[in-house]
Amino acid sequence: MMTTNLSQRSLSHPITLLTRLAYGVGDFGPSMAGNTLMVFFFFFLTTVAGLSPDRAGLILCLSQGWSAVSTLCIGALSDRTQSSWGRRRIWLLSSAPILGLSFWLHWWVPPGGEWLRFSYFLLMALLFQTAGNAFTIPYGALLTDLSDRHDEHIRLNGFRFGFSLSGCILSLLLAQGMDRWISQPQQRVFNLGLIGAIVIVLSILSCCWGVTEAPSIHSQVQPRNESPQQALQTWWQLLYNRPLLLLAGIYAGSWLALQITPTLLPYFIVYCLQRDSSAIPQLVLLMQGTALATLFLWERLSQAIGKRLVFWAGTSLWILAALQLLDLRPGQTSLLYMLSVLIGFGMSTVYLIPLSLLPEVAAIDEQHTGNRREGLLYSVLVFLQKIALAIGLLFVGQVLASADFQQAVPGPIQLVQPTSALAMIRALTAFIPVLSLLASLWLMSLYEACPSLSMQKQLRLQLVRVSSQSK
Repeated sequence: MMTTNLSQRSLSHPITLLTRLAYGVGDFGPSMAGNTLMVFFFFFLTTVAGLSPDRAGLILCLSQGWSAVSTLCIGALSDRTQSSWGRRRIWLLSSAPILGLSFWLHWWVPPGGEWLRFSYFLLMALLFQTAGNAFTIPYGALLTDLSDRHDEHIRLNGFRFGFSLSGCILSLLLAQGMDRWISQPQQRVFNLGLIGAIVIVLSILSCCWGVTEAPSIHSQVQPRNESPQQALQTWWQLLYNRPLLLLAGIYAGSWLALQITPTLLPYFIVYCLQRDSSAIPQLVLLMQGTALATLFLWERLSQAIGKRLVFWAGTSLWILAALQLLDLRPGQTSLLYMLSVLIGFGMSTVYLIPLSLLPEVAAIDEQHTGNRREGLLYSVLVFLQKIALAIGLLFVGQVLASADFQQAVPGPIQLVQPTSALAMIRALTAFIPVLSLLASLWLMSLYEACPSLSMQKQLRLQLVRVSSQSK
């Protein structure tokens, strides 16, 4: 079995503030676009574009499902890429124009019937998800190409998600501004899409300019051409990598809650709490602003008490706050704001902790395989997260349709819904995040029960068994 002396991979240069800023700013534009889609797209499809909730859910399910499959391909390919721009940055550069253009075209409603609109939005979603993976997977794997120090990984993730949340907040502030300046809902989101497209391209270019990959730290880049037997062995190794599988489950559960909560909030705010749609960006802004404000507080606390305890503390606050939404009634504005702040505390730990555990899993994997496979490992995490989100969005669309949710024709938002739809919106908004967070906490307890040395020993034995079976 091929092993690597990890001490020989230390970077020859320190991580500078400019590098941290450049790495972080790369996620500013994509997060701005992703947050706009996460908060408004499902709601836009059913209340502006005139699609039924089951068809809107199907669009998001199919696009997320395709995204999950393409994730694994891009992760493996980026590990094998060799260019003058390194393994990762060439992917970032190539993704930028497609990501920006497809995001902008999300917000144009084509003339014609519902099936034509369905096909158009599905095509745009598939294109955006493909380009998004071409950015996200190499960008996430770039973290371990910049430093081998776990404290530096936390710091780089802090900068990344600091800029990420700033992009999310900017998208909500712009949405509020569009509400005041433009009366037509379709024109508002179309202009928001154009601004987002420009910011996507500029932020990715800034990252590629300011970050330098260090190929000297790679012990062995994955070969470009593998035999079928070698490829099969690679996947068997991943399936037997228990720390990786646990981390993938933690990431999928916590990010399902993180991404589906803003998708459900517009329905909860407009229909259950009977507030104007202008309140949607205000509430999401409060959550994400709190997450940004507490991000570096959680970072400091994680260095004192550990990443896992921080994750437990933050997600527990989120669970308690989400359960209170079941009893929240119209007019309870102060309580709504307080619960939003608590949810923001929990969101901050979900942004910070799971991905900061990936480098230690990658280090164990490299020690026992001799290969640097951060792109492939990160793609496994994103694959399971995309599958969970696809199933969750499809479930939401089908359940709302079965509860007689009334979609609007293209035009003004319809405020009246049957009692069955209101009850289902309230239940979905509370229980989907709670159940997914509970699952991630349970998996974190299993991950925490495996100290680093025992994980390494267990993985070594499993990989030796797999290699002997393949021979």
